[in-house]
Amino acid sequence: METPEKTPVGRVVGLSVGLALIVGLITLAFAWPSAGMGPHEVPIAVVGPDEAAAQVQDQLDQAEPDGFDVTAAADPDEARSLIEDREVYAALQIAPDGVTVYTATAASPTVARLVTGIADQIAAQTGQAAGQTVAVTVEDVVALPADDPNGAGLAASALPMAMGGIIIAALIGLSVRGTGRQIAAAVLAPPAVGAGVAAILLYVLESIEGDFWSVAGALALTMAASSWTILGLLKLLGRAGLAVGAVIVMLIGNPLSGMTAAPELLPAHWGAFGQFLTPGAGGTLVRSVAYFDGAGADTALLTLAAWLAAGAVLFTAGAVRARVKAVGVDEREPVAATA
Repeated sequence: METPEKTPVGRVVGLSVGLALIVGLITLAFAWPSAGMGPHEVPIAVVGPDEAAAQVQDQLDQAEPDGFDVTAAADPDEARSLIEDREVYAALQIAPDGVTVYTATAASPTVARLVTGIADQIAAQTGQAAGQTVAVTVEDVVALPADDPNGAGLAASALPMAMGGIIIAALIGLSVRGTGRQIAAAVLAPPAVGAGVAAILLYVLESIEGDFWSVAGALALTMAASSWTILGLLKLLGRAGLAVGAVIVMLIGNPLSGMTAAPELLPAHWGAFGQFLTPGAGGTLVRSVAYFDGAGADTALLTLAAWLAAGAVLFTAGAVRARVKAVGVDEREPVAATA
């Protein structure tokens, strides 16, 4: 009986180095956005004339350069409308006798706490200058459910949304034979998975509110965009395409989605970039349909539709390529010689 040949030492060392690099990249991908978290042009409003907004903008720029993008709201009703339309995260109404904060914890609990802290500082400075106590009043215009006031369930759904697309594509691409059957499976699976996840979020965890079918549709579109993109890469490039798609969705898209806080709190420009990947666009779409009647979802819808279309094109190209290759093999088959 022959003894199996031992693995060369160089390969063992190379494997160790490769694993260290891979794990290091994964750690960097998930930890870096959180480590560099801070406000980057977070849109907020100030109730009052343009001069009041400009004054607050100057004060905020001194404390946090380029941290906030302040716009003016004529009155509290306009401030609430801006929040409900997802044009701003929060609004401040500053008066000598009190500061009112209009927030939307459903948009981002982190930003709501951040703006409330700013209001506390403004009230303290105003009260010190006037020699009296200035109260801060908080109105949550679009609140999270009482069963999940911190939005933990919705934030945690980012990982299943990203993983769902990868799992769907991998199972279909590696276990389903036949292009037509793969297409059928890729059409049927995302709605089924989306409905299941929506039911868990709405009825089991009670982490979100809103219409079930709207939430399920948003989740289904998100997973369809991811799964079709990865399935298309797998069809065209083989297993290497599966790896490329998983990296785009999981190692890049998921950390940059902004689901745990807000895209504007990620390192500058990376949060905006993450909104053009399927996890970021999907998270925005789900949040919009769950709490804001679809407001602010246009760009997310277009982004997901573009990824879905790109995946379909890649899948078609891969199917045509495989068909042409199969025809070429048939044509080269030897013909039996006749006697």
